[in-house]
Amino acid sequence: MDIEEAKRRAKKGPRILLARRLATLVVTFVSTVTVARLISPRDYGLANMSVVLMAFAQVFRDFGVTNAVLRKGTIDQAELSMIFWFNVAMTTLMTGIIALAAPAASTFYHEPAVKGIILVSLIGFQVGGVALQHRALINRELRFSTSALIDIASMIAGFATTLTIAFIRRDVWAIVIGNIVQSVVGAILSIAFSGWRPGRPKWSSELPDLLRFGANSSVFSLSVFLSNNAASIIIGHFLGSASLGQYNRAQVLFQLPNANLIRPITQATMPLLTRLRASPEEYRIAYLGLVRKLCVFLIPLSFTLMFAAVPLTEALLGTRWHQAGLVLAALAPALGAMSLAYSIGDLFVTQNRSSELRNLGLVELVVRVGATGAGVMFGIVSSAIAFTVSTLLVVVIRVIVAGRTGPVSATDQFRSAAPALAPTVGAFGMSLLVWQLVPDHLLMPKAVATLAAGCIGALATGLPFQSSRIAIGELLEVVAGQKMIDRLRLNR
Repeated sequence: MDIEEAKRRAKKGPRILLARRLATLVVTFVSTVTVARLISPRDYGLANMSVVLMAFAQVFRDFGVTNAVLRKGTIDQAELSMIFWFNVAMTTLMTGIIALAAPAASTFYHEPAVKGIILVSLIGFQVGGVALQHRALINRELRFSTSALIDIASMIAGFATTLTIAFIRRDVWAIVIGNIVQSVVGAILSIAFSGWRPGRPKWSSELPDLLRFGANSSVFSLSVFLSNNAASIIIGHFLGSASLGQYNRAQVLFQLPNANLIRPITQATMPLLTRLRASPEEYRIAYLGLVRKLCVFLIPLSFTLMFAAVPLTEALLGTRWHQAGLVLAALAPALGAMSLAYSIGDLFVTQNRSSELRNLGLVELVVRVGATGAGVMFGIVSSAIAFTVSTLLVVVIRVIVAGRTGPVSATDQFRSAAPALAPTVGAFGMSLLVWQLVPDHLLMPKAVATLAAGCIGALATGLPFQSSRIAIGELLEVVAGQKMIDRLRLNR
């Protein structure tokens, strides 16, 4: 497709993906509220122990060549087929390695049940790996409606399975089987809707370059994975499954804005950046527009969430999840910081700077793991605080390194966050005021009132400033379309 068609699809894409995320948010919310009342924190901890290992294996399942497909301007059938068979081989190899590692993982966590959970979970891992190439092609072609349909259908299937088994068994197997069903349904639909079928594996002259790029990308992905999951691994080992369950539920709530706003917007923008690489100024405008929209939403939200976290968590999950609420409050500032750093990985990928991406990941790994290891000695809340502090440092490092070369400088990126300052002040002040006024025993009213106050405060202090008003308008355009902006006249 030409650039104009890519821009049209990229502009329309976030609304489709946000609609998808709205549907999945409803499913996730209902699942979190219902299943958490049927399954204990210990069972959630057991499931998370196996999920961490599966997520680790996913880093190497495609060896980063899926990103290589997305960043290339053109790619032929021979390359696609070779990459497909490479993915299948790597998935099979990783399945065998994880199966062999299952007893050691069980011993590490001091939980015999983890071995069986990992072995059964490998079913979904293997099937999902076969469909990686098909899903990458759907994303590359900016077929957002198809992508949304696949995600919604697979999530509903997984949730229905989890809830049914939870009612019957009320144990960890509800989560395990639900995850397998979600992976299998997603894989089947991706293969069916992609319209692509692999040919026989043939050597391609492009393969060494793809593998070199993929290796660097994999090192970065592994570093980010270990950085983000260090707390879960260390908590599971030293503090046990119950504490890990508390931390895991906080992480799920923390990641809701990421999954339901950040990912849809960035998923629509990355393929466009690949096509704009030959036009540096257009590339710069597109990337900074993305960062500006993320900042004006996530930074005010992070300050509001600090106050709403405990009553919100206890209202949704029950009072036995109080520690999870404290963890969520400690993680909240990291959400705002990541609005600047989340898309930087895409910046490196689309600029073909995989070696810098690899080195950046290794630096982040040292910073995050070191901070988390020190924090976990004082409990799960301290580990969350350590994660947040290290995230702030990591964000600064990412922005500076990314801005050293290319069309987007570090100054550009920091300036793109400036429109979020006024809304953040209003969100902080209003949410603090309401949080102090509403009694603690009114859990849901206090949570809703605090979140609403943060939103009202952000708009009240943001709209009077032109830069903030324009950024809010850009965000609304992504969610509701240009007609809504014209109606509200936010840009005038």
